[in-house]
Amino acid sequence: MFFKNKGPFKLNIIKKNCNIQGIDFDGVINSIKGLKEARKDDLTFLENSKYIPDLKITKAKYCILKEKYSEYLPTNCKGIFSNKPLIEFIKIATLFYPDARFDNFSKSYLSEKNMKKKYKTVSFGKNVLIAKNVKIGKKSQIGSNVIIEDSCAIGSNVIINSNSIIKNTKIEDNTIINFGCILGKIGFGYKFIDKKISIIPHIGSVFIGKNCNIGAYCVIDRGSFSNTIIKDNSSLDNFVHIAHNVEIGNNSFIAGQVGIAGSTLIGNNVMIGGQAGISGHLNIGNNVKIGGKSGVIKDIEDNQSVMGYPAVSIKSFIKNAKK
Repeated sequence: MFFKNKGPFKLNIIKKNCNIQGIDFDGVINSIKGLKEARKDDLTFLENSKYIPDLKITKAKYCILKEKYSEYLPTNCKGIFSNKPLIEFIKIATLFYPDARFDNFSKSYLSEKNMKKKYKTVSFGKNVLIAKNVKIGKKSQIGSNVIIEDSCAIGSNVIINSNSIIKNTKIEDNTIINFGCILGKIGFGYKFIDKKISIIPHIGSVFIGKNCNIGAYCVIDRGSFSNTIIKDNSSLDNFVHIAHNVEIGNNSFIAGQVGIAGSTLIGNNVMIGGQAGISGHLNIGNNVKIGGKSGVIKDIEDNQSVMGYPAVSIKSFIKNAKK
């Protein structure tokens, strides 16, 4: 966890600032997390019925949700009811993690002398800023004007090219981050609360696996209440944007200028052509191929090849193009 938890908080204190009902508010909440990540004494939420399967197996002690979904709560989880679960959860998340609404910079960085002393086998370019509690593995290379913020973990034999900013991120061995990338910034998440725009706290992180290649000027947002994940042996071309909570499977390849909206899951061995756009909260199966400039607005099952807007099977796309 990259952000300091201000909790625990008593439920009766939380209730004073929220429009919630349903239980005896005499308990305590240690933290807030997504349905999959939550553990004992955590609070989670359900906004979208698509995630009912995750609700059924959550380990959270409490869940904010609409009362009509209470039948899906597991025995370990007590329902807290609201007509607007996400809005109430944002209020509570801000209480626990107020700093997660912004992208703050580290208060102190290592001097060049101490940097070279601490990371003896790592090579550095000019004007590098490394926060004091960063881990960097053996024989990694850090280019000029790179900034690596608090608590990041960089594996061995990693290359981070010049002018990149790394925060709230873990990068595993043998991965390459090309020029001008920004990893771990806050995602694009807002809600109207009391007629004002409210920033959704992003308490999650970015995890990039082994042997990945992240192209120049890519932006990968950290997760909101879960994490943004790129698994082993996957590659992004230049100018790709990966939004909060996206997961990309093993051995997947994404061409230039692709945008993937929040909370979409990309399977293993997926290929996405240049300038394609993929909507949020979708499931893209294994071995899927998506043609360039396609617009994906619904789930795609395993082993499918699609193209066009809205994306349809390649066979249908070619047939329609001939009309």
